[in-house]
Amino acid sequence: MKVKRLFAILFLYTLQLQAKEGMWLPFLLAKMNEKEMKSMGLKIKASDIYDVNKGSLKDAVVLFGSGCTGEVISDQGLVLTNHHCGYGTVQGLSSLKSNYLLQGFWAKNRSEEIPCPGLTVTFIVRIDDVSERVKAGLTAGMNATDRNKKILDNIAAIEKETEKSTGYTAQIKSFYYDNEYYLFLMEKFTDIRLAGFPPNGIGKFGGDTDNWAWPRHTGDFGLFRIYANKDNKPALFAKDNIPYRPKKSFTISLKGVQKNDFSMVYGFPGRTSEYLSSDGVAEVMNVLDPARIQLREAKLDIMQTDMAASEETFIKYASRQSSVANYYKKWKGELLGLRINNAIEKKRNEEAAFTRWVNAEPDRMSRYGRLLSDLAANYKQHEQPIKLNEYLNEAIWSSDLVKKGQILARMLSAVDTLKSLDSLIVYEKEMTAFYKSINLQTDYKITKRLYEMYGQHISQDEFLSPESVDAIYKESFISSPERFSKLIQVDNKDDIKILIQRDPVYNTFHYYDSVQKANLIILRQSLLQLNELYGQYMLALREYNTTKQFYPDANSTLRLTYGKIEGVKPQDGMTYDFYTTLDGAVRKNNPDKEEFKMPARLLQLHQTKNYGPYAIMVNGVTTVPLAFLASNHTTGGNSGSPVLNAKGELIGTNFDRIWEGTMSDILFDPELCRNITLDIRYTLFIIEKFGEAKWLVDEMKIAR
Repeated sequence: MKVKRLFAILFLYTLQLQAKEGMWLPFLLAKMNEKEMKSMGLKIKASDIYDVNKGSLKDAVVLFGSGCTGEVISDQGLVLTNHHCGYGTVQGLSSLKSNYLLQGFWAKNRSEEIPCPGLTVTFIVRIDDVSERVKAGLTAGMNATDRNKKILDNIAAIEKETEKSTGYTAQIKSFYYDNEYYLFLMEKFTDIRLAGFPPNGIGKFGGDTDNWAWPRHTGDFGLFRIYANKDNKPALFAKDNIPYRPKKSFTISLKGVQKNDFSMVYGFPGRTSEYLSSDGVAEVMNVLDPARIQLREAKLDIMQTDMAASEETFIKYASRQSSVANYYKKWKGELLGLRINNAIEKKRNEEAAFTRWVNAEPDRMSRYGRLLSDLAANYKQHEQPIKLNEYLNEAIWSSDLVKKGQILARMLSAVDTLKSLDSLIVYEKEMTAFYKSINLQTDYKITKRLYEMYGQHISQDEFLSPESVDAIYKESFISSPERFSKLIQVDNKDDIKILIQRDPVYNTFHYYDSVQKANLIILRQSLLQLNELYGQYMLALREYNTTKQFYPDANSTLRLTYGKIEGVKPQDGMTYDFYTTLDGAVRKNNPDKEEFKMPARLLQLHQTKNYGPYAIMVNGVTTVPLAFLASNHTTGGNSGSPVLNAKGELIGTNFDRIWEGTMSDILFDPELCRNITLDIRYTLFIIEKFGEAKWLVDEMKIAR
C-alpha cells in the first residue's frame, strides 16, 4: 500500500511539472488557476499578478504598438520589448547617414532619446465581465446577421458610456465564440522615445535562417521610454513632457534559470484557434497554409535578392522582409507540426467520442446532433471564397503600387466636391512619403511574379498579363513622382476624372477591390454562421467535459500562461538543451554572411571575457547566458512579453517559439511546444558592456 501511495504521489508530481496548455485571463486566475500554479511552484498570490485596487504585475505589462507586448522595467517609464517589435519604428528613424538598423543606437542621456511618431504604448486599467449587458435584447429566433447587429449595437453603447464616465478608452472583446464578453479599460500613451537598440548583428543575429529555430542566439530586444505630461497623463509629444511614473515596474532577477523552474509569460497573444473541428484543421492544412507558403516564398526570393544588392533597398525593405519571412516560416512549421501530430485524425477521434456522448441522450441529440455535420457543410461552402481571399491578400495586394491605387480612388471621389483643384496638393505629401519607402523596380518584380501565380491558381484576368503589369509601372500617373505631379497640375475637373479612370493602377485596384468586396459579402455571411456554430460547439464541449478548464482563444487581450523551464526532443535521436550562451553565438559568427555577422565590439568583449556581473560558468568556462526554452503556451503578440519566475521577477523577454511546435495555435503538444526567451542577463550585458549605456541599467531595480 505504501508503494502504491508513493507511486500516486510521484505521478501527481509529474503531472504538476508538465507543460501547461492555456492562455488565461488574469482577472480569473484566483478562481481558475491559482491552486494549480501554486502546486507547480508559484510563490506569489494571484492578486499580485492582477489587482485593480493596488499596483500589480498587470500594471507593468503594456501593449506595444498594435501587435506586440512590452514590460516596464524602471520607475521612470523605461520599456523593454523585442528588437523585431521596434524594427519598423527604428527603420523609419533610419537613413543612409544614420542607419540605426546596422549600427544600433544608444542614448547617452534622456535628451538624446529619439521621438517615435505613431508609436503607442497601452496599459490595461481593469477587465470586467459585461456578457449580460452585451446579450441584452437577443432572442432565440434571431438569425446570425440580426444577432450580430444587436450585439455590435450593444457593444458600441456600452463602450461609449464607459469612456464618458471613466475618461479611459474602452474596448469589448468576444470570448468563447460570442458566449462571453469582457470589457477592457485602457490608457494609451503616444509620446514614446527610443532609448536603446542593438544593431542587426545582435538584434537580428541568425536572421531568417535561425527564425523559429533552436538553438537560438538572437539578442532580440529594444528599449523605449514612455513620456507623460506633468500630471503623469498621456500627452502628445512635447519637449517639457517627463518620463512616465508607472504604478508598477518589474524587479529584474539575476539569479537565472534552472531546469524545471516555474515560469510565466504575461502579454497580449494575438490569435489562436484551439477548438477547430477536424474540417477546420483540414482547411488550414490543405488550403490556407500551402497557399500562403508558396506565395510568400516567391515574394521573399525577390526581396532578399534586391536587398543584398543595395543598402538603400535594404533599409526600405528590412521591416517588410522581416514581416513576410516571419509568418512564412511559421506556417511551414505549423504545417509540419500538424502533420507530425496527425491533427485531422486526432480531431476526428475526439469528435467520434463527442458524438457518442451526444447520441446517448435524446435531449443532447436535439441540441447538438447536427453540429459537426453543419460545421463540415459550412467549410465546404466557403472553400473557394476563402481561397480567393487568401490569394487577393497575399498576391494581388503584395503590389505596393497597386495598393496605392486607393489614393486615385479617393481623388476621384473628392474632385467634384473641391472648390479648387489646388487642394489636390495634399495628396502629393502622401505620395512623396510612399516613393521614399519603396523601390519601384523591386515592387515591379514582385507584382509580375505573384500576379502570374494568381492567374495559375485563381483566374486569368485581363490585369495579370505581363503587358498589363508593364503598363502599371510605365504608364500610371502614380508610377513616378514626376507623373503624379503632372496629374495634380491638371486644372479641369472633367479632364482629371477621365485621366484617373483611364489609369492602369486605378483600374487594377478598382477591379480587385470590387472582387474582394463582393467575395467578402459571401465569406462574411459564411463566417458569421460558422461563428454561431462554434458558439454552440463550445457550449456542448463544456457540457461534455465538465472536468476540463476551458480557456478562451487568444484575441490580442491580456493573458497569462505558465509552464516550466525545459528542453525538448523534437525528433527521434535529437535532444535540445534548455539554454544557449554567448560562446555558442560566437561559434556561429560568419563575417561573409550578413545574417551571422557579429559586431567587432561584441567579439572583443567575448575575447577579453569582459562580462561584468552577468557572467556564468558552463563546464568550467566563463560565458554569458543568452536564451532559454520553456513550456509556456505562446503565440504571435507574445513577442516582447515579460517572462517571469515564481516570485514574479523578470528573467527574460519572450521572442519566439521552436519551429516544430508552431502548430500550438491550433493544437498544443506538451512534448513539442516550447517558447524561446532572451535571458535578461544577456540583455543587461549588451546594454551595459556593448552599448556602454550603464545609466539605463542603473535606473532598474535588480535583485542580485
